Amino acid sequence: MKYLLAILPLLLLLSVLSCEPKDEVISTDPEAVLAFSADTLLFDTVFVSQGSITKRLRVYNPNEKAVRISEVTLAGAGSSPYQLTINGIQSPLANNLELRGGDSLYVLVKVNINPSDENLPFLVADSILFRTNGQQQSVKLVAHGQNAYFHRKEVIGTTVWENDKPHVLLDSVLVKAGATLTIKEGAQIYGSNKSVLLVNGQLLVEGTPDKRVLFAGYRREEQYLTAPGQWEGVRILTESENNSIRYADIRNTRYGLRIGNPGKAGTLVEGCKVQYAFLDGIVAFTSDVKVVNTLIHNCGQYGFGGLGGGNYEILYSTIVSYNNLLFRETPLFVVADFIPGTDIKDQPTSLRLINSIVYSDSYSFTDEVLLEPLRSDFEISHNLLRTEVYKTALADQDNKLSAEPKFKAPAKANFSLDTLSPASGAAKLLPGILQDLKGTSRSSTKPDAGAYERTID
Repeated sequence: MKYLLAILPLLLLLSVLSCEPKDEVISTDPEAVLAFSADTLLFDTVFVSQGSITKRLRVYNPNEKAVRISEVTLAGAGSSPYQLTINGIQSPLANNLELRGGDSLYVLVKVNINPSDENLPFLVADSILFRTNGQQQSVKLVAHGQNAYFHRKEVIGTTVWENDKPHVLLDSVLVKAGATLTIKEGAQIYGSNKSVLLVNGQLLVEGTPDKRVLFAGYRREEQYLTAPGQWEGVRILTESENNSIRYADIRNTRYGLRIGNPGKAGTLVEGCKVQYAFLDGIVAFTSDVKVVNTLIHNCGQYGFGGLGGGNYEILYSTIVSYNNLLFRETPLFVVADFIPGTDIKDQPTSLRLINSIVYSDSYSFTDEVLLEPLRSDFEISHNLLRTEVYKTALADQDNKLSAEPKFKAPAKANFSLDTLSPASGAAKLLPGILQDLKGTSRSSTKPDAGAYERTID
């Protein structure tokens, strides 16, 4: 009897536990994660004198068992312009919230923006972070101080993107085959994480030296201006042809411009800057591409790559890497008749590389040019190239090989030429190319190599 009395409390405890509802039993399974009413909270109408608006996020527990949310916080913490109200308590941080199986809770999110503040970034972004069972999930927060056109998972026909308001890519935008997207001079396009502009029709970017078109990541804070990989970039697809991208700045991408339209009429890139791509600046596959008066700098792989054959003209352009924080394992300029890792090889290839600069401050590369193979019919002349391998083969074509270009201020991304630059006066006249990247007139007798014509300050 005394033994029965001793174990009776244990039996009662087990009885109580066995009766606990399943939706209240807390799961520690890492797969037991949360679901949300939206992956992005977009504050797109913040125009009043004291820009303030509140939105509601619903947080679901889709699991049978309960979960413990160990932490809810703002990625920007106390410096964030956003405020959270969780379970009626306003705080940028909440801990150990229990959510029963199949249940939900609401998080109120408020943002305060003063649109008249000239120093405020155009877009103000942050994230709410949720940590559950060792897993982290996030919901993006995006606000801005003026109106904009927002594009999310669109398939568009022939249309014009005007310059009266910025365009914000929240996801993929596809220009369908046979359609034309025209982007007017001075337009601004901002890409969010993983957004991409896909072109299976025609792309006409109509920038001018005075009213350039901007493609950039949507984080406008100063520390993000040179940060790579913030959005995917621009991709030219198989049915696309007769593209023209003029006087545009393309930056903060994964791939700046990725071209793959074999057998189709080509793509012109003129007067552009392609900067801070996590991988390639411009890469083309068995395609026809003409690049004129363009600066490509500080990319993670190729500055320019033409792979699997194709027809490539690079005229009056500057392809460089200085003070690059990305670890690069490829030369800056590559043209090859094959595509690595595929069965595509021995494809017809043509190249005109004229009046251009390919150089770096890299200790890893004495050769920033790779031509596989170097063909006798390639026209490679009047360039300044960093190379040892091709010093003999390219020496008799008025090229200057492994001679420091002497840019004005490469540490500040100023790749205009200093007065003592060997690229000064080193180019040959090319019909029809009368201006440089900035719209400065080219010399009519001895123009300069590279994207910039040297001016006397």
